[in-house]
Amino acid sequence: MEQLRHWAWQAPSLPGAHHDSAARVVGIVADVPESVLMAAASTRTSHPPVSLPSVPYDLKDSGLPFSFLADLLLKVLYIHGGLLGRELAAKVCLPYPIVDGPLKFLLDEAYCQSAGMKTHSLESNETLGAGMQYIITNAGQARAREVMSISQYAGPAPVTIESYVEMAKRQASGPLPLDWDVLKKVFGKLVIPADLLERLGPALSSRQAIFLYGPAGNGKTSIAEATVALCGGPIFVPHALYVQGEVIRFLDPVYHHHHSLGKEIPSHDLRWELVDRPIVKVGGELSPAMLGLGFNGSTGYYEASHQLKANGGIFLIDDFGRQQNMSTVEILNRLIVPLENGVDYLNLVRGGTSVPVPFTALLILSTNLAPQSLMDEAFFRRVKWKIEVSNPLMDEYVVIWKRVCEEFDIPFSRPAIDRLVQVYYREKERDLHGAHPRDLAVHLIHIAKYQEVEPELSDELLDSACATYFVDAVPEVEEEPAT
Repeated sequence: MEQLRHWAWQAPSLPGAHHDSAARVVGIVADVPESVLMAAASTRTSHPPVSLPSVPYDLKDSGLPFSFLADLLLKVLYIHGGLLGRELAAKVCLPYPIVDGPLKFLLDEAYCQSAGMKTHSLESNETLGAGMQYIITNAGQARAREVMSISQYAGPAPVTIESYVEMAKRQASGPLPLDWDVLKKVFGKLVIPADLLERLGPALSSRQAIFLYGPAGNGKTSIAEATVALCGGPIFVPHALYVQGEVIRFLDPVYHHHHSLGKEIPSHDLRWELVDRPIVKVGGELSPAMLGLGFNGSTGYYEASHQLKANGGIFLIDDFGRQQNMSTVEILNRLIVPLENGVDYLNLVRGGTSVPVPFTALLILSTNLAPQSLMDEAFFRRVKWKIEVSNPLMDEYVVIWKRVCEEFDIPFSRPAIDRLVQVYYREKERDLHGAHPRDLAVHLIHIAKYQEVEPELSDELLDSACATYFVDAVPEVEEEPAT
C-alpha cells in the first residue's frame, strides 16, 4: 500500500467580524458567484495538512500487477504510436523505473521494437530505455486489439482501492469548527436571516445529512452550493481505481476542478490530481444507475458513482421528490447504509461481487415540495437536520434589490420597488421570492438594450419586465354552445 506524507497547506486567516445577533440580513440572495465557490480555501481559520500520496519507486509500491501494467503500456503504444520510454511513463503517470521492466517484457515478446536513442540526456533515475523510442509491431497490434476487447482503458495507471480508502479517510472532514464569523464569511453574498444562519451553523458543523425545504427561488440550492467552502482545503483524487482486476474511472472534470496553488506542489504520485472540494449536484434526472458503478460494455471499464465522486465534498440532491426514475423512499433506502455507517457498497457487475468504499460526502437534500408529501416520520428521523428556507420579508427583498442594482450598475429607487411590490405582489397575492430581483433586473436590462435606453427602475421598464416574467392566472371564458 502506498505511503502518505503530509504537506502543510495553510489557508489565510479570516478577518474579524462582529457578531450582531440583532441583524437579520447578512448578504444577497442570488446564484453564488464563482469567486465565492472558489474561495473554499480562504474561509476557514486553518486546515489540516494535505495528505501527499508518496511517489512509488517500484512495481510493488504501485500496487499493480506486472501483467496489467504491461497491457496498459501496450494499449498506450497502440493508440499513440511511437513514443519515448519516458513519454510512455508520463502517459501512465508513473516514474520510468517502474515501466522499464514491463517495457523490456514487451520487447522480449516482440510486441514492440526499439527505434534507437532519440535523446541526448537522461534523468538521474532513468536508464537508457527512457530515451529510446518504442514502436508497436504487428504482433503487438494483434495483442493490443485482444486486450482492448476486454478493456479499452488506456489512461493514467489506476491506484489500488486500498490506497484510495486510506486517502479518502484522511481527507474526510470531521466535525467542522464553525462559528458566526466563518458562516458570515461563506454566506456573505446571500441574504440570509440571522435565525436561519443560526440553524445552519450546528447542522453544517455536525456533517450529518441536511434537508432544506421551502418555497422555490429563495436560495436553497445556493446555500447548498456555498457550503462546499466549509469542507476544507483541496484534496487529492485518483484518475482511476484498480479493483479486483477491473478499472473504475474516477476523476471527472465536471466535478473535480484542478486546484491551482500558484506554487509547485511537492513531489507526489502523479496518478492523483489535486482538486478543489467537489460539489456533485443531481436533480430530477437521478436514477438508480447513477448511484452505482456504471459499466460500459463497449469500453470494458467502470465509471465511479456520483456519491463516490462527491467524497470529501458535497452530494446535493436538488428538486428532491421530483425524480422521475426513483421515489424518495428508494433514494433514502439506497443511501441509508452509507449515511449511518460511512461505507457504501458498489457492485462490480462483470465479476458479480461488491466492493466497500468510503462515504465521506455531506449529503444535502433540497426541495420546494411539502415535506410531509415526500416521506413519513420514520424516514425523516434518518435525515438529522431539517431546515426551512422561507420567503424573504419586505426589508430583505429591498436589500436584495439594492445589491442587484449595485451589481448591474442600475440606479436604485425605493419608490419604484414599493410600487412593484404593491402592483405585482400584494394586488396579485403573490409571495416575495429571493430570486425575483435578479431575474427581473436581467429582463429589464435586455428590454432597455432593445429599446436603446439606459436601464433604470422606471415604471415602464419594470412593467415590461414583469409582463414577460410573471405568469398570471387567466380567467376561464365560458364557451357559448354551438348553434
